[in-house]
Amino acid sequence: MNRIILFIILTTAAINTSAQQAKITIKILHAKNNILKIQAPVDNTWFYPAVKELSFGADSTIHYSLPIKNFAWLSINNNQILIEPGTTNLVLDNNVLVKSDRNMEGMLLFSKRNTEFYQYRARDYYKRDSTSAGLYQLLENDKNEVLKPYAELFSKQKISANFYNEIKRYFSAEQIILQAAIPMIVLSTKQKINNDLDKMWAEVYQKHPVDNAQYVFYPDFYYHARYYASTYLHYYLPLKKGIKPSKRNEDESLKSNYKSFEDNFSGRTKEYLLATFLYDEMLQSNHQRILLDLFDNFKSHYPKSNFSPFLQPFANKILAYQKDIKKDYAANEKFVANYPEINSLDSLMNRFKGKTVFVDIWATWCGPCKAEFEYSAGLEKFLQAKGVEMLFISMDKDTEDQRWKEMIKYYKLSGNHIRTNNALQKDLIDKLWGGKGYAIPRYLIIKDGKLVVKDALRPSDKEKLYAQIGKYL
Repeated sequence: MNRIILFIILTTAAINTSAQQAKITIKILHAKNNILKIQAPVDNTWFYPAVKELSFGADSTIHYSLPIKNFAWLSINNNQILIEPGTTNLVLDNNVLVKSDRNMEGMLLFSKRNTEFYQYRARDYYKRDSTSAGLYQLLENDKNEVLKPYAELFSKQKISANFYNEIKRYFSAEQIILQAAIPMIVLSTKQKINNDLDKMWAEVYQKHPVDNAQYVFYPDFYYHARYYASTYLHYYLPLKKGIKPSKRNEDESLKSNYKSFEDNFSGRTKEYLLATFLYDEMLQSNHQRILLDLFDNFKSHYPKSNFSPFLQPFANKILAYQKDIKKDYAANEKFVANYPEINSLDSLMNRFKGKTVFVDIWATWCGPCKAEFEYSAGLEKFLQAKGVEMLFISMDKDTEDQRWKEMIKYYKLSGNHIRTNNALQKDLIDKLWGGKGYAIPRYLIIKDGKLVVKDALRPSDKEKLYAQIGKYL
């Protein structure tokens, strides 16, 4: 998997005893709205889309309960909180946990932990020491250091035994996942690793088998498992034997990654990883038909899975996409004439002399770009009323031509459309990003063939954006 997804989320782990009830009272101070988001466990694991939005009234209080065993990790407005059976009273101020009547000092300490993405941390460890012996020692020292204040809190009976044991398990899992990530990061940057790191990589998986449900609670476990199956087993080990991976198209790659979880994991861990893989891919909003086939496969093997209801809404979007792309383009979905021949921003702007134009630079692979399309209807209404043209510039490669045209239909992108050729893309990067790559979405305002705003507000800014455009009418 090439992309790195930057987010941290916690899971639940419960190993023994029958389910008990946890009751939570949450007081919210200085809230920006009356919505509280709680991410709760699914089958004693943390499943990313399992988010509940709860509304609170004038008393700014939410009462929430759930069945748990020994403990459960919850995310409450992005605060990771360890809950035990019984009653817990929490206070959030400006969405930050400030008070708890149970394990308070432990929770506050945990909230200050290093939350940098584990692959970045692995890279930094390698910079500190490039030998496996040195790396093992650094990781062990750092784990022991981070656990010291928790041990002190436990000795003073300020945190429970459940809390302390789970915290120790959390940082032990973190250490294991970092150990596996270091050789992988070195391989990805240098295209090879030495015998020392090769041995380290193998030892991590031998001593701590990935197909083990006890690690599922850790926030980065899914990526740890995915890199084990796809990078270590299916890329690195064959590469050591001189076998280079064959090229696959997108559908083949998705099927192969799905099968890597099927073949290398079992039981509850496999079900969780397959469901998370489907969610992770569906979340990209590329709407591939193959994901529906894989989801059908998942449901046939796990007909009573508690993960399926969370996946179904994403599958429904793919179904809608597959239906919409068969339609003709709407009259207001237009392609710039001879767009493959346009090699510069100046040439493109010349096509719109005498007009004010709002420009959306996007790509089919860009999640934040597609998220902004939610606000297209309001923006379109404003632009039409003011006589402003809409121009969409896609940064997609030639291989994505079909998907680009499909998404214009699916997202109902009213306006003018162009997909950059290499020359136009380079010119845009030079003019807008100083020739140092690019970041999208990016928005521009053009008036009478000239660039007047190089970094305009987003459609989600609504009235602020409309006021900005209004200055150039």
